[in-house]
Amino acid sequence: MGQVDITLFYMDMVLTAMWAFSWGVIGGAMKMAPKATLRFCAANLLFAGTVALLVQRTGTPSYVHYQGVEWLVFVGLATFHSGIVYLVRLDELPTLARRISPILIAMVITLQVAPDGSSYMVRAIVFSLTVAALTFSCFWDCYRGLRNDQFSATVRWAISGPFLLAMLAMLARVVLVLAEGPPPPTEGFVQVPHFTPFLWMLTIIVMAMNITMAGLTAGRLVKRFRSLAEQDHLTGCLNRASMEERLAIELERTHRTGEPVACVFFDLDHFKDINDRHGHETGDRALCHVVEVVQSRLRTVDALGRFGGEEFMVLMPGTHLTGAREAANRMRMALEESPLRAHDTDIVLTASFGAAVLGSRESQASVLRRADAAMYLAKRNGRNRVEISLEPIQSQIGIQR
Repeated sequence: MGQVDITLFYMDMVLTAMWAFSWGVIGGAMKMAPKATLRFCAANLLFAGTVALLVQRTGTPSYVHYQGVEWLVFVGLATFHSGIVYLVRLDELPTLARRISPILIAMVITLQVAPDGSSYMVRAIVFSLTVAALTFSCFWDCYRGLRNDQFSATVRWAISGPFLLAMLAMLARVVLVLAEGPPPPTEGFVQVPHFTPFLWMLTIIVMAMNITMAGLTAGRLVKRFRSLAEQDHLTGCLNRASMEERLAIELERTHRTGEPVACVFFDLDHFKDINDRHGHETGDRALCHVVEVVQSRLRTVDALGRFGGEEFMVLMPGTHLTGAREAANRMRMALEESPLRAHDTDIVLTASFGAAVLGSRESQASVLRRADAAMYLAKRNGRNRVEISLEPIQSQIGIQR
């Protein structure tokens, strides 16, 4: 083992210890994605322990300093993979068998060989294949988990790509080991070929894994802050500012492409009576219940926001007036058929709806005014109903509803 190798060992030990400390602070003190970040912390501690044992390796047979070192790498990678699974929030967790079977197979095989340098070729092949399997699991679960958050393919490849490159590097090492054959022993030691480049490769792999996951964690934090800024603090749906921003985007798109976008206002009927009879806490629960019921009837592209008090707005891109009226009626019926259970009483919630479709040259203020007017017309006509507003030009020439 040369001086360069020893320097690399200590550098790896310091780097992995620093990453472990950083992940520990992020997950333990800052409480950011603790299920994931604390696993990253544990994985880096295992990597640091691996380096600490590896630097003590001598020609003396030792399961701890030979097979044990490799097993620690496997467990560290499996722990890192577990952190990825929690960070990307997979819909379906990978089975325990898929996660640990490569490690168990590697342990069974390497236990059969001598715990010293003479078994280098077998251990190198098993080590490389096992690391390749584990890093591929990291790549695959990271890639498919990011898809759930609607990241672009480029971003998914950028974040999960280092794990795939690590797998390919390990497979290349298998080919190299098989091509060169077993190295000759020298003074009781086995001179491992290309050992320094191999250490550099492991260093780069560990750094890339941590850096990409740190970037993803930071992205999650930014997304969380943005989500909090966009959300209504009580109900969790979008707030008024976010809805107006989205309407402005849809207005620009409608003016450019002519694609329709519907705007639906609705207001809870007799909401003051609910507050007066059951208390403001029940009133807050009623608002949250309304959001839950209505949200379940919307498409992914639709947006629901609280416009103020007990008044809400729904934006429905690509929807004509007939479709908006039908969608509003489905929301209305869903509310009526889903009473809120409070104080051992079923509280029937109803709402009045008004729908308008953005005109080809209409302003944002105009469509909001028309949808709001249609909603108040529903109030005047008996509540718990849907009214629509025709196009501005049609309204101006006196066409009746």
